[in-house]
Amino acid sequence: MEPHVLPRTTMRASRVEGSDSPPFNDRRITRSPTVAIMASDPITQQGVVAYLRSRPQVEVLDCDHSAQADMVVILDTDVTSATLAGIRREAQKSANREMRIVLVANSITERQLTDMVGHRLVGFLPRRQTGMPQILAAVLDGWAGHALLPAALVRSLIEDLRVLQADEASPVGFTEREISIVRLLAEGWTTEEIADKLGYSERTIKNTLHSLNVRLGLRNRAHAVGYGARLGIL
Repeated sequence: MEPHVLPRTTMRASRVEGSDSPPFNDRRITRSPTVAIMASDPITQQGVVAYLRSRPQVEVLDCDHSAQADMVVILDTDVTSATLAGIRREAQKSANREMRIVLVANSITERQLTDMVGHRLVGFLPRRQTGMPQILAAVLDGWAGHALLPAALVRSLIEDLRVLQADEASPVGFTEREISIVRLLAEGWTTEEIADKLGYSERTIKNTLHSLNVRLGLRNRAHAVGYGARLGIL
């Protein structure tokens, strides 16, 4: 990994205060964070470990002691099922309730990000645009209570959270939003048109339909429309 790729101001796509309470405590102010490095190849791991051990702002732990770390950095080429399993494993085995994870990889999807934020992920850095100083900065930001995530993905997470908070299932098993979507589907609107009409992204409309189908055991959108018609909600 090159030591200098992008200036740090470019890397900071979105900075959001963490949800922990309180986000800044005495321990964070008075001591440096401990860090464990997990990489898919030994050369990358050795390089990042050597760099961070040369920096006085952090204390690097052996990967065998990652359960005690304040911050865990996971480096991979692509985000695969093994990568996601590794993040879950680190989150589950941690003995440190304040532990947070930074992921460095080529790319990450919105669905993967949404899943991993629930497993203590607070930072994602695009590997081709990330050097050692950016990794150090992400670790320190995570320890300070901030998240370093792409702005578009943060907006998507906020929208998903807003949808989840607003939805309450009705007695027939559909939320009010799901009823609105299914009614528009029955009228022949596309998901893109429904998204524009209801003020959400098309991805949110598709995710809502997917969740509805899974929850009620429906096969597809047509099945959802037919099921809704039988219940008398259309």
